[in-house]
Amino acid sequence: MASEVQSSNSTIQNVIQNNKEWVTEVQANNPDYFTNLAKGQSPKLLWIGCSDSRMAVDVLTQTKPGDVFIHRNIANRIPSEDLSALSVIEYAVKHLKVEHVIVAGHTSCGGIKAAMSNSSVGILDHWLRPIKDLYVANQQEIDELPEAERADRLGELNVIQGVNTVSKLPVVLDAWKEGRELYVHGWMLQLHTGLLKDLDVS
Repeated sequence: MASEVQSSNSTIQNVIQNNKEWVTEVQANNPDYFTNLAKGQSPKLLWIGCSDSRMAVDVLTQTKPGDVFIHRNIANRIPSEDLSALSVIEYAVKHLKVEHVIVAGHTSCGGIKAAMSNSSVGILDHWLRPIKDLYVANQQEIDELPEAERADRLGELNVIQGVNTVSKLPVVLDAWKEGRELYVHGWMLQLHTGLLKDLDVS
């Protein structure tokens, strides 16, 4: 037990130390960096993605703090009743004036695989129910694929559904009526290559 606590504390201390080293390095290169960062944000992108720890947005897109407004949840769902997701989209589109909304899934998604399973995953059963319904609606197409490709195809369909949902939101429709350049994209992160795949549903 003591060793487990020590290991846990060591992990946290490493995070704190990494942060200090990063701040020191950034300030050495740009003494005004954090002063300017604190003045506000004007991101061009809103990223709606999965909570999976392998989807490190800033790393895989080589972006910096302030570049991307981010919302994440299990299996990158965008429910029409989810006030958290809707609030993020509203703020990003209406107030931050982002130019691109990216709905991003990824291969080997645990949430997608759970939605295809008959096993219970507790409270997540309710959250994943719409993805289960999406699977049923497209089961013939998905089941004709090799087994190793089925979950990833459902993941793509889930992203496409998310793009359609975002595109019908009042705040997005209002932006288009105003003549703003606002684009909604559907992407999949290919974990086995690290590359982003555009599903061409913009």
